[in-house]
Amino acid sequence: MTKEGRPYAGASREVRESARREQIIAAGIELFGTQGYRAATVGAICDSAGLNKRYFYESFATLEDLLVEVYERVVADLRAVVLAGGAADAGGSETVTEAQGGEAMAVLRGFMDGFLGWAQANPIFARVHLFEVLGVSARIDELYRRHGRVIGGELADALCVAVSGTVLTGTRRRVLGDLLVGAGIQIVVDWVIGDYQPPRQELLSEIESTLGWVLTAGAIGEG
Repeated sequence: MTKEGRPYAGASREVRESARREQIIAAGIELFGTQGYRAATVGAICDSAGLNKRYFYESFATLEDLLVEVYERVVADLRAVVLAGGAADAGGSETVTEAQGGEAMAVLRGFMDGFLGWAQANPIFARVHLFEVLGVSARIDELYRRHGRVIGGELADALCVAVSGTVLTGTRRRVLGDLLVGAGIQIVVDWVIGDYQPPRQELLSEIESTLGWVLTAGAIGEG
């Protein structure tokens, strides 16, 4: 036997352990996103994964450790979709870009379209991100805030580059990121709770109109 463990059915011990870990994570995503984290148990996770309970502790010390891994994957998926949405809409439509702040509006619309579309297409992931990680523990709360800060900074940078080619630094970058993440989450939470009403495009138009009003009001104030 080597340090890699005895092969079984052509797979090394490490490969089998990795496969079992992925089964447990998949089961965690499914149960946390349907029944809820607080209703889940190690036994239920293992039953769903089709594994003996001892295999859970092969990869995770606690159920909260599994939640951390599940949340990391959910957030990575969301981050990719939202940033891609902003990049895709950076040019915007002629109607949008002709308006004051049109470039910014197009990018913001892309961010929100990506977030809304992700939440509607991935209700299990969305439940984990929007509801199940809240108030679990100080550790999970800090994880949630840390990801919010990181993604907020990335959104702020993407918006700034698309609009003016400059890079925000310091307090303004952090505040803009907080505004983007906080407003986006609140809108999506309300939309999910409201059974995805109004329809996505209608909601996006309302968001765009509201942002346009804010930009216009700001321009009037500066005048």
